[in-house]
Parts: sequence; structure tokens; C-alpha cells
Amino acid sequence: MNARLWTLLVAAALFASAAFAPCRADAAQVAAGSIELTPNVTFSHSNFKREGYGNVQTVTQLEVTPTVGYCLSNHYEVTGGFITRHTSIDGSSDTNLGATAGLTYNFSSKSNVVPFASAGFGTLFYGGFGFDRTSVLAPILTGGLRLMVGSSASANLTLSFQHESNAQGDFNATANRLIAGVGVSIFPWHAR
Repeated sequence: MNARLWTLLVAAALFASAAFAPCRADAAQVAAGSIELTPNVTFSHSNFKREGYGNVQTVTQLEVTPTVGYCLSNHYEVTGGFITRHTSIDGSSDTNLGATAGLTYNFSSKSNVVPFASAGFGTLFYGGFGFDRTSVLAPILTGGLRLMVGSSASANLTLSFQHESNAQGDFNATANRLIAGVGVSIFPWHAR
């Protein structure tokens, strides 16, 4: 076996063993007292049909949701964040603000891969912060995997379902979104 190939195989084995080795107790980010910062960015393109209308509209959305989580225990985490959603419907654009909150359950894991599930709700204010064009996001259901990186970060793979009542601020309009995501989490403060 050639020396270069041997070196490459040894380096790959060392990298794989470091990436998938069990978490040490002092490097466990998802522990009671930990803080998690998760900048979420999603993009979706869908068709939207209003009840009683024959036309189908094309909807494109870019959403930025910075989220903060606090681990109550090694499993339960409360989260909250702000929503900025830019929506383009058939060429007409609008940007709206809102908020979200939820509860995440982090499953036990002996490796750097931590499965999690969360449930939450939120609201979006269309046309300012008046309640006349407000939509409700409920439920927001998410499942995913955290791939722990070092002692203060993770890469996240998620799949979410989101139901929006009074979608786009229109009374009796509804929308359902299925969102696949890849993101990161940063744990600037975590229990030791």
C-alpha cells in the first residue's frame, strides 16, 4: 500500500472517530442551564388558493427567525424568537414581523448526534402591529438531528410542518407549509 493512501486512510479514520465519538460530559452543550442561539433562514415557493376564489397565486417567501433557547434540563428547552418574513405574491412584495415560542425535547444520545423534536406557535402582523390583519402559526411541529461540532456548536438537520390561520393576514385563509432545513446552533454559555 502506498504511503500517501495509508496516510489518507489514517486521517479519515481519525476524523470519523472524532466526529462520531461519544460526547464527553464536559463538552455536552445540551444540558441544564445551556443557552442556544439559532439563526434560522428559510426559503419557500408555493401555490396559494383562497377559499371561494378560482385563481391560484404563486407565493415566494424568505423568512429570517433568530431564536434563543434555554435548557431547563438535559432534555427540555424553551425557545423564543422573532420572525421577519418577506413575501412576494404574483410580483407584489411585503415584509412582515412576528414572534414565535416553543418547547424542544432533546433525546438522550451516547454520540455527537442528538435527535430532537419541538412544538410551538407564533404570530405574524401583516400591515403593522394592529390585530386586524394578524395570522396565527399553530402548530409549528419540528423534528431533527443535531450534529455536535466541538464544545460550542452544532449543525442541524430539520423537517417542519407549519399551519397558518388567516394566512397573509386574510380572514379565513389558511396555508400549510412543509419546510426542510439545514442550519447551525451556537452554545455560547453551557453547563459544565
